[in-house]
Amino acid sequence: MNEKANLPVTDYSKLAMEYSIRPVHSSNINIQSEEKFSAVVEGVEAIYSMHDYKTMYKIPNLYDAMIYGMLGCRTPALLSEKFEQLLDQHSKEQELRVLEIGAGSGAFGQALLNNSRRLKIIGLDIVEEAQEAAARDRPFVYNDYIVDDLCNLSHESLSTINSFKPNCVGVASATGWGNHIPVAGFEKAFELLSAGGWFIFHVKPNDPDPECIALNQWIDKKIADEDIVDVQRGKIFHRYGVGGNEIYYDYIIGRKSLSAA
Repeated sequence: MNEKANLPVTDYSKLAMEYSIRPVHSSNINIQSEEKFSAVVEGVEAIYSMHDYKTMYKIPNLYDAMIYGMLGCRTPALLSEKFEQLLDQHSKEQELRVLEIGAGSGAFGQALLNNSRRLKIIGLDIVEEAQEAAARDRPFVYNDYIVDDLCNLSHESLSTINSFKPNCVGVASATGWGNHIPVAGFEKAFELLSAGGWFIFHVKPNDPDPECIALNQWIDKKIADEDIVDVQRGKIFHRYGVGGNEIYYDYIIGRKSLSAA
């Protein structure tokens, strides 16, 4: 088992202050897809949609300043901690080959590396600007980074992933609301995971969004059918909403059954 990576620590609260980030209040403030914030970039104040990743990733650490600095997001750190605790009950010597889907700018990858584990990580995101942000803001995280549609992977992307033989698939990005990974994407990622490999997943329970409902049904069926075994499930604090409300997600960590298709 490796020593901790001792990766650089970023003060996200300080970044949020440097960008003068403020929540933008509206009548739809409690709908996650409608949340907005203002920031001052190069002396110009502008309003940003919280899920306009292409725009935010072009600006160094702006997304991180917003999600981790202003809204106190804890999902990458807490998911990584839960995974570490579960691994303590199993083999500590296994080298993890992680396929991180919806990798974004690399916060979850960095959290995984901060644990005392031997691992390699391939990031995958549909947004080219995410790859650019990860290379700029966290160049030490990924062994490779693929920009592609998880639901329609190119031959080259499939070849890269299959050669990597991931024994862990992880996701710590948001789910649902029409602009995140759909159920078909999670199904493809599960298909790419080696039998016996770890699956790290989180989803917002009791959410009216149709995609969130579908994702909850999908993971519940995987567990009920014993396609995922050795399951640990619980609730973790995700982040604050723009209106100050606390948002919690369910996390699910388990192994892909040796008999899963």
